[in-house]
Amino acid sequence: MQERKNSEAGNEKEVDYGRKSGQDNTSENVIENRPEKRVKNKGGNKTGEFIARKRKERGMTQKEMAELLGVTNKAVSKWETSQGMPDIGILPELGKALGVTVDEILMGEQIEQEKRAETAVSDEDKKLLEIVLERAERKAETIRITWKDVFGCLLILSAVGLIIVQIWTLTQGRELGLIYIRNVTPYVINAAAVFLFGAGGMCIEKLRPIWKRKSVIAVTAILLAAGIEVCPFCFLKQREIVDLAPDFSNTMCLKIDENGRAVFYRQRGLLFGAQSDVFPFTVKDDVKVQWLENDVCALTYESPEDDQVHQFVATYGDRNEAVSYYYVANVAYGTWMPEDRGENYKLEVGTGENGGIDIETPEGKEHYEPEECLQYGTLAVVFPSDDPKWTLVLNKDCVVEAGGSRIEEGGTVTLCKVAMEKTAPIIMH
Repeated sequence: MQERKNSEAGNEKEVDYGRKSGQDNTSENVIENRPEKRVKNKGGNKTGEFIARKRKERGMTQKEMAELLGVTNKAVSKWETSQGMPDIGILPELGKALGVTVDEILMGEQIEQEKRAETAVSDEDKKLLEIVLERAERKAETIRITWKDVFGCLLILSAVGLIIVQIWTLTQGRELGLIYIRNVTPYVINAAAVFLFGAGGMCIEKLRPIWKRKSVIAVTAILLAAGIEVCPFCFLKQREIVDLAPDFSNTMCLKIDENGRAVFYRQRGLLFGAQSDVFPFTVKDDVKVQWLENDVCALTYESPEDDQVHQFVATYGDRNEAVSYYYVANVAYGTWMPEDRGENYKLEVGTGENGGIDIETPEGKEHYEPEECLQYGTLAVVFPSDDPKWTLVLNKDCVVEAGGSRIEEGGTVTLCKVAMEKTAPIIMH
């Protein structure tokens, strides 16, 4: 009985940090809590409460946890009541027993799963990441991109764009009725595509040695020649007449095939034109192009069918603010005199006894019935239609009244004789 009391007294001395004795402290798993060597617990009661809470969650008693860790019950009790702290050497075992980390024990709270995953990267992983980053930096240093490389890439992309335009024109463009306005355009596109490919390759540093090879130069020359030679087989060979308006606002495009069939095209975009009208007669030789206004172009030609002179007028606008159709002979009603009083001309539209158009010239008087007049758009009328002699055009300063009844005061018209020779238009008011 006496021995048992002595044993209990000895155990109390092992865990009593504030008691001094001549004997050595046999507990190796707790920190001495002597006043002069007291370890401060920065977490306050949080660590003790955390240990107690996690122990209870595990369903363990203080005795069971003490046996698991190889310490006394009183040591566990002092941890949970914040009278002492576990020895640093026992913290890993304590963490395993409670299912937490050492950092969580010291903080007195459980770290969120995301934060724990962030701190779970081992030193080896960090070293591996550093090696990968270092190699990536070295690789980036070896890849040196200059402005010439960028310029070369742009040239090659431009060449690809030209090839796409060419392919689209041969496939979708024809279905939409579009052709190149200028016959030389496909030749220029093919040559430019080959040139841009070559120039782009010479600008890019890594491609330059390849582009300098004789075999590559020979292939480039062959492609250039083939691109030019293939154009006549892909595009119709036609005689073209392209002319710009005096103020460059409109483009007149006329295509004439080998049989004399003439087709008038209206510009669509920068390169293309869409078919608008076909001449009623075939064209014999030359076509006289005369801009009577910036949006009115008279095309005079001879036809081998009847050996007579004919005229087609291309118009590109109107003189009415509203979107409506009106007859030139109706809105030009009245008597018109030339601005130069010295010219012996007089034009009467709809004022005669029988209506129609009456013209007084130095050669005499001429009368044309309304049925003999052929109108083009809403800007010009040619008369007579079967054997044209005159062209009447509404000038830019003409403003048609609402409803398309008359020309407002101040407007002028242009009267021009139809002939293959050079003719001077007469401005009348």
